[in-house]
Amino acid sequence: MRVKNLVLGIGIFIVYMFMLGYGISAFYPSPEYGDFCSGGMYYPKPYSPDGFVRGENCTFNQEIDRQAQQCSSEQGIPIYNYSEQGCPSAVSCDFCQRDYEVERKAYERNLFVISLVVGIITLFLGYGILSVEPVGSSLMASGIGAIFYGSIRNWGNLNDIWRFLLLFVSLVLLIWIALRLNKGFKEGSRSTRKVKP
Repeated sequence: MRVKNLVLGIGIFIVYMFMLGYGISAFYPSPEYGDFCSGGMYYPKPYSPDGFVRGENCTFNQEIDRQAQQCSSEQGIPIYNYSEQGCPSAVSCDFCQRDYEVERKAYERNLFVISLVVGIITLFLGYGILSVEPVGSSLMASGIGAIFYGSIRNWGNLNDIWRFLLLFVSLVLLIWIALRLNKGFKEGSRSTRKVKP
């Protein structure tokens, strides 16, 4: 019976995690890079169309170079226009990468909140029906998995203080649940011992 419960518990956990991932993708899709940036080549220096940087016939243009550096400092991508001789004649600034990163970070922050809320609800739902095995324990594991999934997706956007606080709160929550569960089991075992003659 224990092996069956273990297999069913693992199955519930795996299906839950897949359902969470695909559910978020279906109802809250992530931003796509192609929606912000058209796939073109990015050249950090003014290359001529045939691949040589500043050909012999090209003269250095300080204004174009200043505009390109300003564009890069504002997290943009300098896009060079070329004359018929293959020399840089003008530069424009494309902010698609920056806009994509802003949107991606906002998405991952929202995904973290969604996963955290769903994970906590699932964790306490599993705790509430823990007497029904393997459903209770596998839902608790699924709730922890959902919190872990959201945290991993947003981990790079958090500074060290937020990472510490997140880990601290998670640790306190898990210790609290473990203490509550073990207290219940100890009280149950004591009452069983008293009944025995």
